[in-house]
Amino acid sequence: MREYKFKYRYQGKKGPIVPVRLNLDDTFNFECSKDLPCFTRCCYDAYIMLTPYDVIRLKQRLDLNSNDFLAIYTTLGFIENTELPIPVLKMLEDEEGSPCPFLDKENGCKIYEDRPSTCRYYPIGAGIFHNKDASSDEKFFAIIKEDHCEGLNSKKTWTVRQWRENQGLEPYDEVNSGWVELILKRKSLGPFCQIPDKTLQMFFMGCYNVDEFRRFVLNSKFLEIYVIEPERVEKVKEDDIEALKLAVDWLKTTLFGEGILKIREITTDPDMVEVEP
Repeated sequence: MREYKFKYRYQGKKGPIVPVRLNLDDTFNFECSKDLPCFTRCCYDAYIMLTPYDVIRLKQRLDLNSNDFLAIYTTLGFIENTELPIPVLKMLEDEEGSPCPFLDKENGCKIYEDRPSTCRYYPIGAGIFHNKDASSDEKFFAIIKEDHCEGLNSKKTWTVRQWRENQGLEPYDEVNSGWVELILKRKSLGPFCQIPDKTLQMFFMGCYNVDEFRRFVLNSKFLEIYVIEPERVEKVKEDDIEALKLAVDWLKTTLFGEGILKIREITTDPDMVEVEP
C-alpha cells in the first residue's frame, strides 16, 4: 500500500504538527471568526501548494493569464517524495512574519470565494492511500491541531463530510481528480524511475499553466499528431477546465502510455512535440 499526502506539511513552533486521522463521518470541533484572537494567524508562514483548479480559480479572479499569475504569486515546490513540480503560494514579508498576499489583516481573506483548497480544508488535511491490489484508492483525512488555533476549542461540531460540503470542496476535488491520478501513477513507478527534465516541464505546463497549454495545443503540431474532435478543440479554446482535462489526457498518453488520445498515422514521434521551458 502506498500513501500519497497532498495536504501539506504543517510546522509548529515546537516542530512538526502530528495529524489525527479521521474518516468522512468522524467529528471534530471548529469555528473561525473575527472575535478569536488567533483570527488570520493561519494565514502567516503557510506553505500552500496550489492544485490545478486553485490556479484556474485564482487567475480568473485576478483577471490574469496563468503565466502571469504563476510568475507573480508563486514559487516552485515539489510534491512530497517525488520530483514532480507544483506551484507554492509566495508569502509576503512584514514586521509580523510572512503573510499570505491575499490577506487583509482586519477583514481576513480578500479572495475568500476563490481561496485555495488547502485553505478550504483547514483545519483538515486530506490524502489518499493507493493500494495496487484494490480497485479504487482510499481517501482519508486528518485534523491538524496547531497550537495557535483557538477555533479548535469551539463547541461547534462537524463531520468531515459536512465540513467538505460547507467549504465547497466537491468541485475542487472533482476537477483535480485527473491530476491526483497522475501523481499516484508517478509514485507507483517507485523512487528509482528517473523522470527527464523535459517531461517535468510538460507536467508543469499541462497541470498548472493552462493558458500556455492552450497556446501549445493551438499553435504547435499538437492537432496534427493527436486526433481531437473539433467540438473538443472549441471547448478547449474557451474553457480552462476543458483545457486542463485535455492536458491530463495528453499526460496520461505521453507519460504513461495509456493511449487515451489517438495518434494520427504519421511518422512524427509524439514525444517530439516541442515544449518550451
